[in-house]
Amino acid sequence: GYCTFFSVPYSKSSLELYLQYLHKEIDLIFQYHPDLAYAKSIYFGGGTPSLLRAEDIAELCAHFNFSKESEITLEINPLQITQNYLSALKNTPVNRLSIGIQSMDNEELNLLDRKHKAEQIKDKIELCRQFGFNNISLDLIYGLPCSSLNKLKDNLIQFLYLKPEHISCYLLTLDSDTPLAAKIKKGKVPPLPEDSLLAEEYELICSELDRAGYEQYEISNFCLPGKQSKHNLCYWKSMPYLGLGASASGFLPPYRYTNPSNLYDYYDHVEKGLIMPEAESCSSKQMIADFIMMGLRLTEGIDLNELKNHFNYDLEEDKQSQLEKLYSLGMIEKNGSYLSLSTKALFVSNTIIGELI
Repeated sequence: GYCTFFSVPYSKSSLELYLQYLHKEIDLIFQYHPDLAYAKSIYFGGGTPSLLRAEDIAELCAHFNFSKESEITLEINPLQITQNYLSALKNTPVNRLSIGIQSMDNEELNLLDRKHKAEQIKDKIELCRQFGFNNISLDLIYGLPCSSLNKLKDNLIQFLYLKPEHISCYLLTLDSDTPLAAKIKKGKVPPLPEDSLLAEEYELICSELDRAGYEQYEISNFCLPGKQSKHNLCYWKSMPYLGLGASASGFLPPYRYTNPSNLYDYYDHVEKGLIMPEAESCSSKQMIADFIMMGLRLTEGIDLNELKNHFNYDLEEDKQSQLEKLYSLGMIEKNGSYLSLSTKALFVSNTIIGELI
């Protein structure tokens, strides 16, 4: 009820056809770029990639070469966590699960149009552990209508009881054409919380997770020591990545591309041998802006020396007055060659980053 991601109705035949074209796309890309077959990470995202059979996942992974350190993540719906599926999944390279719980409150789950119930989650996580999955990430959504600090604290207590290695906490953002937005507009659901409450909720998340031993390494992401998402770090550090499948985006410097979201357009492009359609060559200015924008999401910040060496760009010289203002307001900090947002600036990061790009 709140998501606007690309989606199509599921059928066995449509999935089989889609997989055929996905294999073709991978073969096409590796024909021209065989070096891209060496994967530090793969992320099966969606959508609902856990609709794939474990055999399908294994066949897709077979295109790639992995090391012992490679991270292969599968997004999975709680209701699809079954003994049979996890047993089959152990015969694939998947070694990390990202489970879209969103909330441990049934009222909130209903609001988000989620089909699982909070009381099912504990057994689902325990089942994952029984099958040896020791790197689990859970998603929490905050800032919902009817939210309160007490309700959020209860949510966090229950999330922590599950002992995941990684927790992502996302502020609910609504596009006007989602069912939940329509319910709010018609008065069937209370409005979204005021900014002041959202800031308190974010502060509560950061403090509670810190107290429980979770390291905040990015604005919305927290983990136990050494359990950062390698895949997402690739995005935030402006490293190259492949986007495979309909609607997927990729970045092979200096080119960014997005595959067609319409399935038939996607099939047509693959059939014609068109890889990375409508790729745009990023200007040096755009790549600098992306480096700053993505890198400042990390709590470690950006390496100003890397910015100079890689792009021949001196941020301190170019944005001297803006930096002086932000230093005086306590919004940014410098540690050696690293520039980062201060703790109090994380919740208003978009505004701060906008000053520097």
